[in-house]
Amino acid sequence: MPPTFDFTEFPTLTTERLRLRRLTHDDADQIVALMGDPEVLRYLKDPPRDTREKAIEFIDWLNGFFETKEAVPWAVTPRDDDKLIGLCNWHAWNREDRHVDIGYHFLRELWGRGYATEVSHAMIQWCFDNLDVHRIQADCTDGNIASETVMRKCGFKYEGTTRESCWEHERFVDLKWFGLLRREFVPPSP
Repeated sequence: MPPTFDFTEFPTLTTERLRLRRLTHDDADQIVALMGDPEVLRYLKDPPRDTREKAIEFIDWLNGFFETKEAVPWAVTPRDDDKLIGLCNWHAWNREDRHVDIGYHFLRELWGRGYATEVSHAMIQWCFDNLDVHRIQADCTDGNIASETVMRKCGFKYEGTTRESCWEHERFVDLKWFGLLRREFVPPSP
């Protein structure tokens, strides 16, 4: 059985092109650029974080999940630069049923470069190595083809759609659910 993460130290991860580190208040302006963009929020129920004050509150809220030992929210930066270009996290750790959920968001001008797939592979590997989880799951709003593509590239299997299960942008939307079992995970080739 893999070790279970105890939250004593914040994990920093690196990939070929990216670094996943702890969020700080210095990231506030980039959070505004990311989470204030209507296109980034198009498939999210999150309200816009379109001011520095809202961004700082959001950063503190996300970091609170690490402090309460519920999740690890990462700022994503280029490997050779500290400027935030995205967010990713694992959350909803169900220790009894041994699963977590993952998610990711990137600045719109960086879409299509494979960053979400790269950080997802890193998160998946980290979760299977450091948490006693049997499965990792994720969902996306029906129609979010880009996110669905990322999940499929990472080996997730489509498991079903919950119809009109989420209130998003003043309407009910369908959620598509995906799961990846530990035995199904194939790390990407170096």
